[in-house]
Amino acid sequence: MLGASLMLMASVAEARQTTENEASKTAAAKLSLGKVVVSAGTEKVAIDTPQAVTTLDQDDIDDAQASTIGELLESAPGVSVQGGVSALGQGFNIRGLGTGLADSDSRILMQVDGVAKFYEQYRMGSFFSEPELYKRVEILRGPASSTLYGAGALAGVVNFTTKDASDFLRGDDRFAVRLKAGYESNGDGRTASVILAGKPTDSLELLAAYNDRDVGHYKDGDGETVTPSNAISTSYLLKARQTLGGNKHHALWGSYERWVSDSTQMYDQAEGFGTTPVRRKVDDKTAVLGYENDFNGSKLLDLRAQGSYAMSKAEQRETTFLSGVTYSEFSYETLQGRVENRSELTLGKDWKSYLFVGAQAYQQERRNPRTTTSGTVNHGATTHPEGDMSKYGLYAQAELIWADRLTITPGVRIDWTRLEPGQGVTTTAKVKDNGVSPKIAVMYALSDQVSLFGSIAHTVRMPVLDEIYSRTSATATNYSLNLKPEESDNYELGATLSLENLLRKNDVFRAKVTAFRNDVGNLITRASTTSAYYMNVGESRFTGVELEAEYAARFFFARLNLSTTEGKNQLTDAYLNTVPADEANMTVGYRWPLQGVTFAWKVEAAADQDEVSTASERTPGYVVHGATLSWKPPAGALAGVDLRLAVDNIGDRRFRRHLSSFNAEGRSVKVSVAKAF
Repeated sequence: MLGASLMLMASVAEARQTTENEASKTAAAKLSLGKVVVSAGTEKVAIDTPQAVTTLDQDDIDDAQASTIGELLESAPGVSVQGGVSALGQGFNIRGLGTGLADSDSRILMQVDGVAKFYEQYRMGSFFSEPELYKRVEILRGPASSTLYGAGALAGVVNFTTKDASDFLRGDDRFAVRLKAGYESNGDGRTASVILAGKPTDSLELLAAYNDRDVGHYKDGDGETVTPSNAISTSYLLKARQTLGGNKHHALWGSYERWVSDSTQMYDQAEGFGTTPVRRKVDDKTAVLGYENDFNGSKLLDLRAQGSYAMSKAEQRETTFLSGVTYSEFSYETLQGRVENRSELTLGKDWKSYLFVGAQAYQQERRNPRTTTSGTVNHGATTHPEGDMSKYGLYAQAELIWADRLTITPGVRIDWTRLEPGQGVTTTAKVKDNGVSPKIAVMYALSDQVSLFGSIAHTVRMPVLDEIYSRTSATATNYSLNLKPEESDNYELGATLSLENLLRKNDVFRAKVTAFRNDVGNLITRASTTSAYYMNVGESRFTGVELEAEYAARFFFARLNLSTTEGKNQLTDAYLNTVPADEANMTVGYRWPLQGVTFAWKVEAAADQDEVSTASERTPGYVVHGATLSWKPPAGALAGVDLRLAVDNIGDRRFRRHLSSFNAEGRSVKVSVAKAF
């Protein structure tokens, strides 16, 4: 007994010393600008990218305890949720551009494991998924990210990375299980998940994850129930990775993700106008098969290729507002392929150079069959026409690095699109477009502490099916066949500051400020005439500033981000209604690493938004507070437990985020507990 006690005391002392040493080395562990960015060319930390980018890692995702993807993204600078607050009603907005209310859009590129996700339905959301499936989210703000990821990302790119078996296997483990349960008081919400990870051989990894979520309509700060705001879904993820020839960089991998929600809801999920109930089943699935080969460390060949299948489908039943219609379906079925190679080139002394070249192909079928009481199937509503869209792209981007001080990133992308009308469309006219999107970004380190960066990017977004072939009774058969592609000229300037040992030994301070101007020509919007459903409206200008700052000492950490955006129609000088209010988010926290405890106080603030062209769109400012507490015992019998407690909107304040159609959630207590075995 004495020996065991001495061994335990020695183990605790050793763990204490190790933890203290690690804590002193990782003062910035809770910070963002020091996180690695994998979606901007070569891997680098966020503060060293000549672009505004925010990375949410697994700890951030767990801390958020988000019921919807919108809740997960809302705290990122320059990012807003637009429209509804339920999982089926959310669109997204970056720097004043994004999903339009009752409108068509593809200005934000949403990707899951490299697969572009696109969905468009009148008064519905644009992206359906489960936060628990992901271990990483990267938000690249601004159109410069179009080069590597896809045409038309005028606002930016959001990349989601699903969990892997290796995230749960430790050392020589062959099998691991992780169980998690959560509850939130506002909406009486419950969630449960199970993850199975296995490594039957040294070269094969397998993962299976399942999640069930049931959250009711929440109440706002005045105690009024907000409808629709529920989140009811089941989801699962299957993933496998097989390394080849004993080389972990030569591998085949595959994944299958599915998210399903089936319940009676209000028809209008995006704008909150309608009060008619509809039984709606939304089924979103993504399957990917990928191949990686670095050719045993070759400098010229480092190949990544993947093919994918995606289907996003909404089935509507029991629709009392559609006379004579018993069933209607809105689906997007997509096949995608992508191949990319990275080469490391030698240009001379003190230079490191990388070249990315790639090609993408995309084929999507949009369908809208409607079954009448007599059994007749009609294809395509006038405001949701059927059709096919094909897209092809070639791209190249270089990174030229001199003396680890100067980084030059030129890039160019060429894209072609072809739109073809489907059944129910009274024209056979096909529409073809093409566009060239060049960019150049430069970052220069004046010293080890200060860097300057800037970029110029021209980006083209071609019209989509909805914009070309939609019509109403007022526009008759006058399609928008002559729409011009949107064109964006984006300019960014910024600076970074990184200091160590500022107030005490081993502390870290980082800051990054970005100023941008985005001139969008031929902006596509709903027409105000009867000649067509959509039209080009000349030029709009979006300007703004984003600031990210953070500080960490041994156990203390703090983060602050500020974003301000203004959008105007350059022809009329009128403000645009799609621009969010000036916002700030602050987090102050403290860690007790020996106990595995972290506490954080969070503040979300927004200014009055009166820079709108429609008086009814004005919103007052607000300040709301929240807190999070996490406990992850580093050793002992409870090692592997992850307990998290959060209180959102502590003051139970009634408020509405500017681009939302509904009041935000009142006070809510959230708790989750997870255990890995």
